[in-house]
Amino acid sequence: MELRQLQCFVAVAEELHFRKAGERLGLSQPALSERISSLEHELGFPLLFRTTRQVSLTQAGSEFLKDAQRILADIEKSVSNVRHVADSGLKSLRISGVDEALSLLFPPALIEFRKLHPDVHIELNEISSSDYHTQELVNHRTDVAFVRKSPDDEFLSSEFLHSQAAVVVVADDNPLSERKEISVEDIKDVPVIGFPKRSRPILHEMLWGSFRHRGWQPNVVCEVIDKSTMLQLVAHGIGIALIPAWVQSLSPKGLKFVPYRESVQEIDLYISYRTAGNAKEVLAFIDAVKRVNEETSRY
Repeated sequence: MELRQLQCFVAVAEELHFRKAGERLGLSQPALSERISSLEHELGFPLLFRTTRQVSLTQAGSEFLKDAQRILADIEKSVSNVRHVADSGLKSLRISGVDEALSLLFPPALIEFRKLHPDVHIELNEISSSDYHTQELVNHRTDVAFVRKSPDDEFLSSEFLHSQAAVVVVADDNPLSERKEISVEDIKDVPVIGFPKRSRPILHEMLWGSFRHRGWQPNVVCEVIDKSTMLQLVAHGIGIALIPAWVQSLSPKGLKFVPYRESVQEIDLYISYRTAGNAKEVLAFIDAVKRVNEETSRY
């Protein structure tokens, strides 16, 4: 069933005259009649009674007219709304991404963005999974996403922002807190709080990869997803943890962050967006993020 078929049927049903309906739609009577007949054939029942003198609706046609008018009205309203958005800009900007970006980059970028676009409502999705956020972009359920790796998708673009080094977080009363740096040998037998592989694969590999390089396994006594929970466990002496350097900004009292000597892979951060069709507000927010990131990287 095509939209044009519905438009033809509604025009004839409202005019009850093929010539007048054809003039209204800019169609010849034969073309109009053909579209109505095709619609009736597809539905499997007649919509109109036709004689040489008059046109009238069947009972089924009368019922179908109500739905067809509603459908066309909804489509017209939707098109009108989209045109308004295209002319006046986005009413809502949907942002999603990993926790580092939402904690550090998003707040100052939002301040910059709102200087030029104070009326745009911001919707924030805080689930920390790069694959999830990439899929949300593809499905048009978010407009900008902060992710850990550049998505391999022809419909998406991404720009590298920065990398984070790994540090070891220990309690103040732990002897390791006095070190200027910590190696894997220093923590070979020390209880460690880790991240689960399925939900935090990059952070999980950051710890396990450095041990695997030496043929060892870390003494993981607990795995948690939330970084704030991890910091509290370390503060209470449950174990130490290997985390990205930015997590220091979340730290409660009683913790020390020591550089990790091992050559583990740094954790990257990208900003991703759809390659085409972005509103000016989306592009403005991306520019604000890049400016804030550049300024932050200087310090």
